[in-house]
Order: sequence, then C-alpha cells, then structure tokens
Amino acid sequence: MFRVLTLSMAAAAFFFAGCGPTFSQKAALYELTGNVTREGKPVKEGGIIFIPESGSWGGMVVNAAVSKDGTYTATTSRTTGTATVIDDGAPVGRFKVVYHPPSDGQRMGLETELPDIIEVKAGSNVFNLELPAKIPQGVGEKRDDH
Repeated sequence: MFRVLTLSMAAAAFFFAGCGPTFSQKAALYELTGNVTREGKPVKEGGIIFIPESGSWGGMVVNAAVSKDGTYTATTSRTTGTATVIDDGAPVGRFKVVYHPPSDGQRMGLETELPDIIEVKAGSNVFNLELPAKIPQGVGEKRDDH
C-alpha cells in the first residue's frame, strides 16, 4: 500500500508542479517532521506532498507518509538516469502542502491543498499541519493516465 501511495503522490506532485527553475539534484536535505491533525485529532493515514512554491521538480519528489499516530517525516526521492535514491529530509525552500488520503492509487481528486506555505530552512524543521474540517469525500475520479 505504501508503494502505491508513494507512486500516487509522485504522480500528483508532477500534476501540481509548475515551470521555472529546478532544485539541484545535489541540494542538501534537512529534517522535516511534524503532526497532521483534523479538528484537533491525529490523522491516522495518508500522505503529504511538498510542492515547490515556484519551479519544477527537476527529478526530485518530496513527500511523507502519515503514521497511525499522525506524525510524518519527509523524504526526498532523486532520480538521475536510471537510479532513484530516497533520502530523509527536504531541500531548503518554500513549499505548498497537499494532503492525500489513503488510496489504492487508482483514483485522483481526493487531494486537499493546505492554505499555508511552509518554508524549510537549514537545520531541523517541524511543521504541524491542520487539515480543514471538510476534505474531499467519496471514491474520487478514475485515473485517465493508464
């Protein structure tokens, strides 16, 4: 399930990404952790995609799985040629935050973009994320990229 969720989040990241300068494949990564809550209670599953406020991914995807206790720890996937390396942390920068509930990766349209931008700085970064009381419900739209 985690692998499908990660692939789904990566696809969503490319969907949301804009054009412009890219992050460096050699960028230093810094700890990015926190809690995800809704109406003051921990969110028990799902994923988070961190989308650069401006620029394209340049082969990098920053995301996190939400644990059963509502905590998350971000990782960055870097793809160069045929290899993909996943490391803990996120590069310095400003990011939009999108929450994706658990799914089988076959549906889209269930994402919730949070209103605040986060800024990752050198060092340890802790961002507690509060989901809106109402998030998209239902089974979502069938994917059309198969």
